[in-house]
Amino acid sequence: MNYTQSNTSYSKNPRLLSPKPTLKHNHNSPYPYSPFLPKFSIRTYTKPNHNLSPLENEHIRKEYTLRTLNILSTIYQKTCNCPNSSKEPKLNFLKVKGRESIARCGHCQNQISLTANTPFQNIKLPLTYLSYIIQDQILQYPKVMTSREISRKLSIPYKTAFYLKKRIQVMYTQLNETLKTQLYKELEEKTKDFILPKEGDLKKALKNQPVAVADSVVLYSSSIRANKHRSRRYKGGTASIYLSNSLGGEQKGTLVHTVGINGGMTFYKSIPLNNQHYLEKDLNEKIPKSVTLFTDEGYNFLWDRPNHRSVNHSKKSNDARYNLSRERWVTKEGVSSNGAEARNNLLKQSFRSYGFLSCKWGQLALDEISFLGNVRFVPELKNLLSLGDSRNVGFGDYHCSKGTYHLLT
Repeated sequence: MNYTQSNTSYSKNPRLLSPKPTLKHNHNSPYPYSPFLPKFSIRTYTKPNHNLSPLENEHIRKEYTLRTLNILSTIYQKTCNCPNSSKEPKLNFLKVKGRESIARCGHCQNQISLTANTPFQNIKLPLTYLSYIIQDQILQYPKVMTSREISRKLSIPYKTAFYLKKRIQVMYTQLNETLKTQLYKELEEKTKDFILPKEGDLKKALKNQPVAVADSVVLYSSSIRANKHRSRRYKGGTASIYLSNSLGGEQKGTLVHTVGINGGMTFYKSIPLNNQHYLEKDLNEKIPKSVTLFTDEGYNFLWDRPNHRSVNHSKKSNDARYNLSRERWVTKEGVSSNGAEARNNLLKQSFRSYGFLSCKWGQLALDEISFLGNVRFVPELKNLLSLGDSRNVGFGDYHCSKGTYHLLT
């Protein structure tokens, strides 16, 4: 086909040159509608249901109730004081009508509360909510779940969701202390006789050894919008979390000390000052002195740790073309604190969901995000809290046996 024939064929069918959109409109409808101007169109509105939560389903609600009972009976173990229970513990759940937290002894029929002397004591909410929110928090990590989000998910008042979140945070704090104690023992046994070479490449020596990193970060600095109100009593990041003396000197921001193992668990601590006393005390509680520790030059006061190495973030370059050296991040020996820098970045991104968080509740929020990250390295505990099988707890007899991750006393 030549050019003339092609041009003639298009002229016979003008829609091929300028196609027009076809709009499907019901002319019998009294309300005009335009897809190009939806703002000025009249639409019909269908009111949604009052509660769109999946917990409205009876079978789903029962499944999450059994999961909550499994969590409580494993972490906060309860037994009856009768002689037969000391030989063969035997508790029956969901045997008391209207009281989900009450278990009955299979020998003497005594009633035992699973929530007594726990963070969930005297809770009035259904036990279904606990495992449902805990599972969502683990799956959403590193995004944090605020009280407002819990209120929307469960269709409960904000104040009720606020205190429910605080109860869950207290449980996370207790479990995190247990993980920290177990990690300290494992690190102490692993690095009991290890000595890091003073010179040369450290990669070969650290091939099968854990490496700890530490750093500090400021959350919600008061110097971003109110620089005139910033305290002048301190220097560095500490000054940005306190107001000036003319305003009372109150602490507004949160100063966090980050301690973690590369490829492993991380722990956060809220400290009032960024000095030797608080930093060294926190390190001694979490990391044995024989473990390899990489930090920046702000930790030069650590004289009793033979495996401590630091990196200078302000190192100048020997090349006149550049101002700073590439070794300010990773030295030739392989020393780097980028693991702590990455954890601080993750922490700041996660806390943006709060907008602002008072330093009064800072440690609870830090323990929450620390535990949600650490639970990934404990498959049994993650299986218990999130996607675990709840068939071992039900209407029949359930024999209470010691769990692997019960709280230390």
